[in-house]
This record gives sequence, C-alpha cells and structure tokens, in this order.
Amino acid sequence: MRSAATDHDRWLTDAGRQTVAKVGKALARLDLHYSCVYTSPLVRSVQTAEILATTHPDFRGPLEVHSALASEVGSTAQALEPLGHADDDDLIVMVTHMPKIGVLAGHLCQLATFPSFRTSSACLLSIEGGRGRFLWMLDPDTLELKHP
Repeated sequence: MRSAATDHDRWLTDAGRQTVAKVGKALARLDLHYSCVYTSPLVRSVQTAEILATTHPDFRGPLEVHSALASEVGSTAQALEPLGHADDDDLIVMVTHMPKIGVLAGHLCQLATFPSFRTSSACLLSIEGGRGRFLWMLDPDTLELKHP
C-alpha cells in the first residue's frame, strides 16, 4: 500500500477500488447515462471518478477535475458551478468528500441537513426548476437503493 504525506495525496486502497468498481457496475445496471463526471482534485477522488467512468460502458466523457469540489476549497456556489452549464436531461456525477457532498446535496434539495454519505455511496438527485429532489442513495455494501 502506498503511503502519502498528506490526505490530499492519499490513494484509494485496494478494498476501496473494489468497492467503487462494484458501485460503478451497480450504477451501470441502473441504466444511468453519465453526461459528465466532475471530481475533486484529491488523488482518491480522481481515482474514484476514473473507476466510475470505466465501469460504465457508455460513458464517453468528459471527466474533469473541479477544484471547488475539494473539501477545503471554494464555496457551495463554486462547487455547484458546473451544474449551471448542464442541459436539462444531463446526468452529472460529482465526486467529492464529506462533509462537502452533504452540504451540496442539502443545498440543492433546500434541506437544513441531508442524510450522511458513507464512503463510496452514490446518491441520485433530480433537479427541476432549480430545486433538487432526493430520489435514492446506493449503499456501497449491499448495493441496495435506499429511498427517502
């Protein structure tokens, strides 16, 4: 296992890679067609995004690093800026960390708090008229969808 001097440089563990691959394959079975994947610049986030992209047979990109998705960088508005460029039918994947992902999801759904994200979990939000709606969260251990 590779060690890193800082959390920013920490790689996914082998177990983490296997979990993300299982989650990616589960998302592909749900017939979700990603339009774009945005990721935090942290190494393990980029690796997660790459695995999600390669486990989906129809994903053609782009996969882009968006610095405001890092936990310690940027505001909520800056982290959500890529959504402003999306078409109504685009499915955007954002790979980031707790607590930032919870803040972003809560902001989009106009909730004071949002269910906690476990490592490698995936969540689907639908955004209509500028307001998000929480549809489900995929449990990374059971690969079951949890509905609100």
